[in-house]
Amino acid sequence: MRIVGQQDRSEIELDPAKAFRRARDLDAMLHAALPRFPRGVTRGTHDYFNQLDAARQAAAARKLNGA
Repeated sequence: MRIVGQQDRSEIELDPAKAFRRARDLDAMLHAALPRFPRGVTRGTHDYFNQLDAARQAAAARKLNGA
């Protein structure tokens, strides 16, 4: 791993308590960005479900990025 500049931007948190808090915050952010998923049984082809997943991921990314 290389450090570029003055700030250590390591993504690995060595302190377990800090790592837990960071993961909890990230999970809350992602959970808030997910659109509601309809309940019940849905039938469709594999391609149809891939399209649904792609649309849901794009909506979550737009919400997270503020676009």
